[in-house]
Amino acid sequence: MSDDYDWIDLHHHFLPDVWLKSLAEIGITEISGVPLPKWSPDRALKDMDNLGIDKAILSLPLVYFKDDEFSRGLARKVNTYLAEMIRKHPSRYGGLASIPLPDIDGAFDELTFALDELHLDGVTLMSNSEGLYLGDPELEEFFAELNRRRTVVFIHPGDPPFAHMRKPDVPIPFIEWPFDTTRAVANMVYGGVLDRYPNIRFILSHGGGAVPYLAWRISILEYRQRDKVKKFRSLYDLILRKQGPSTGLKLLKKMYYDTTAVTTQSSLTTLKALLDPSHIVLGTDLGMAPKLMASLVLSDLKGFEGFGEEDLRAIARKGALELFPRLESV
Repeated sequence: MSDDYDWIDLHHHFLPDVWLKSLAEIGITEISGVPLPKWSPDRALKDMDNLGIDKAILSLPLVYFKDDEFSRGLARKVNTYLAEMIRKHPSRYGGLASIPLPDIDGAFDELTFALDELHLDGVTLMSNSEGLYLGDPELEEFFAELNRRRTVVFIHPGDPPFAHMRKPDVPIPFIEWPFDTTRAVANMVYGGVLDRYPNIRFILSHGGGAVPYLAWRISILEYRQRDKVKKFRSLYDLILRKQGPSTGLKLLKKMYYDTTAVTTQSSLTTLKALLDPSHIVLGTDLGMAPKLMASLVLSDLKGFEGFGEEDLRAIARKGALELFPRLESV
């Protein structure tokens, strides 16, 4: 197979000094028990060149730290920095705005500024923000605005509310993060968010957590939503057509799933069974993860027997360009 795929990386972090210094001032030097790595724009571009990554959509999801005023200021600084990076390297970068949820007023203000003034390519949201999960009724108006704008939304996991309670001594990102993404998706299905706001285009990090494996169970929630039971739809799908929860499955298949930390044979087999290859998109976690890990993601994808040349090209670029068509012209 050819190695020349011109990959577009949709899970690619930037950690500017303005963010690191702001966190250090309030005593934060690690996230979820993981020390914050050093990062520089020059090193990021070199890593991309060495790995054959043509473009990257940059994101920095975590900007809310207890205090609304501090978090609003931090989001504004981060997003302004991101827009400047894209201006300097328009052919290499796009970017997703950081949004200071659960401060909803601050989230609306930053969404407007980031999309209308900075012209960023979408937003990144945490699976939960201080215990407020995506799909919560409190976020209804915010999601309505995302839908009106046809926004691309990258969902990144965070620590669940119980993460720091007495529990098995397992590092939080390894187990809790993929399940928190799953909780957020299940909550959005159960709350009818995916029905009401079909114009939002979602990217799920880390292969959607456990969503592909639990897709059938999560899809059943489409028929038993928070405020209603879809008796006739479930009767048609489950009994008359005998095709399982196909309406709910269509909602999950419409989303895009990145490849960060899910490129084993079993994981890729599960993703392929659920999705069209164009809805599997490259994610390397560069910025937070070392270059070696990104290299393994790429080699695993190219070594997976279930993907042919056409599949790899779809994963490398097709889905990314469906989400961010402006990248094709830069």
